[in-house]
Amino acid sequence: MKQIYIASDVVSARIICDMLNSAGLEAHIRGELLTGAAGDLPVNLFPTVWVVDDNDEDKALKLVEDFESSRPESQLFDSVWPCPDCTEVIDAQFTQCWNCGFNRVR
Repeated sequence: MKQIYIASDVVSARIICDMLNSAGLEAHIRGELLTGAAGDLPVNLFPTVWVVDDNDEDKALKLVEDFESSRPESQLFDSVWPCPDCTEVIDAQFTQCWNCGFNRVR
């Protein structure tokens, strides 16, 4: 299994997961029920979307990229994002990774 997407909320995770499943890729959400424990547990509680077949990773990432690029620009920074260099999860309002300094590109 490969992690494809880190969502800011369960609804976003469900949209991405359903989109991947509709494209014929078997995808699942992990951490869907943990968001209720936010603030009580010292871990990353953002729901994540995973594809079952590792060979589907490239196709899934392309579908997510196409989906994200089709959103209005005002919505591009409304969700958390994983740093492509160090995989640190960064809050939506930040455009630079605090861990390695990578600049998020619009």
